[in-house]
Amino acid sequence: MAVDIVETIIIDHGQKDKIIEVEDISSDGQEDLFHSSTVGYVPDLEWTAEEEASVRNKIDLRLMTFVLLMTFVLNMDRTNISNAISDGLPADLGFTIDGINTGTLVYSFVFTVFTLPSNVIVKKIGAHIWVPLIMASWGIVTWCHVFIHDFKGYLITRILIAATEAGFIPACLTYLTGFYKTNELATRLAWFWGIQAFASAFSGFLSFAIFRLAGVAGLFGWQWLFLLDGIFTDIVGVIAFFYLPPSLTRTDRLLFGKKAWFSERELQIAVTRLIRDDLTKSEQYRRVTLNDIKLAVLDTKLWTHLIITFIGLMPNSPVGTYLPTIISQQGFDVYIANLLASPTYIINLIFSIIIARMADKYGNTSLFALIAVVWGLIGLLLLEFLPLNSGRWSLYAAAFITASTPSWHGMQIAWMASNLAPIGKRTLALGAVIGAANICGVPGSQIYKAYDAPRFFHGNWILIGLTLTTGALFLLQRTRYVLTNKYREKKWNSMSDKEKRLYNETTKHRGSDRLDFRFRL
Repeated sequence: MAVDIVETIIIDHGQKDKIIEVEDISSDGQEDLFHSSTVGYVPDLEWTAEEEASVRNKIDLRLMTFVLLMTFVLNMDRTNISNAISDGLPADLGFTIDGINTGTLVYSFVFTVFTLPSNVIVKKIGAHIWVPLIMASWGIVTWCHVFIHDFKGYLITRILIAATEAGFIPACLTYLTGFYKTNELATRLAWFWGIQAFASAFSGFLSFAIFRLAGVAGLFGWQWLFLLDGIFTDIVGVIAFFYLPPSLTRTDRLLFGKKAWFSERELQIAVTRLIRDDLTKSEQYRRVTLNDIKLAVLDTKLWTHLIITFIGLMPNSPVGTYLPTIISQQGFDVYIANLLASPTYIINLIFSIIIARMADKYGNTSLFALIAVVWGLIGLLLLEFLPLNSGRWSLYAAAFITASTPSWHGMQIAWMASNLAPIGKRTLALGAVIGAANICGVPGSQIYKAYDAPRFFHGNWILIGLTLTTGALFLLQRTRYVLTNKYREKKWNSMSDKEKRLYNETTKHRGSDRLDFRFRL
């Protein structure tokens, strides 16, 4: 039986009334999901800034910290490959840097393919089930690196780990949008990617100690690294099964003794503030439809965000993979090289969060993202133009600046998400943007080649060109949003109240295609 629900909510944001209509919710489970996203919603609810801060802090403490732990584990398992390479993994398995590049290419392709269906699965079974499931899976694959002994085994494990890791980030992004307001996401996503940088740093310190286990039980040092990382991942994955709540309204998880996180009033504040900020979040748990896919595919603004991600993150693959190797080839031994690589990730974490907090506070996310773009460009220019006879510490400084470039990725995703509606299109976009962030590793894996080592002069020129293009695309997208807002504002203001009502009743425009939708800059 189908249940037809039509709910119209009009809320004044200080700019313009916005309208959302929710229709045709079938009784195949979707009705329950819809109600779970609107339970606690009180249209005329009022609260103090202190009360809202208390609710937000509780979400930060109980949810965000655990999400950060999970993403820390993810990047430990993604970064360990660069540490393993510096410890001689290719030579131990009988291949060269070009074999590593092939593995990175295959990993990136498989990862991208498996990101695409992730959020569709999330909408069906929930992120609180999907995330622990894939964590446990990639944990098993990680410690199975212990059993590989040739290039074929290496490729198989890279394929399997790509397939199991791929759904984590899209699922987490969709999950977090159900707990935080738009102007809170950039900072938290900066922490999300910043903690991955911290994980990379920690992996460097950890590898310094673990590599000294080489020979114990007949294992190489890099095998011990994969083994311990994988076991830790599985432990966190099992805990996540009993910890992660399905939604704001269902936080009574087993590890909390089945006790909910919020009092009745806190729940009302948590839900109402979310829907007032973004009315599409009343549909947070709707499943993705064919029409959502059509809207996403035809949205050229979404494609621009994906291209920014694809081009802008491409330098991360060669720089991240070969940073310890670049340092070690300047005369440092492998242990010291991994230690020297670690501080770059700490600097990345600190400045990523500072810049993102400024973007959340002042808006204009696109302009703050350019700070990170310019930072990376300076590092690449230093790598390219430092003379061959420069001292090893000068070359290390250039590599340090390049690798410590703050991440604009989280800010860009928050910016993109705030400018995409309805919720189905946004959900697909959050999967697609992670796909774009990883498929760039396919060409990215081929930029630094064995013949170009150790300074990679030809590769650096390619990275410089990519970075300049990224900056231009940020400005282009911002300009498009500015001009579109001006056009829509002028046209909307020229309409009478009767014409506005007629538009709301008859328009086929949805979400961010509506005339009364304004893009954030």
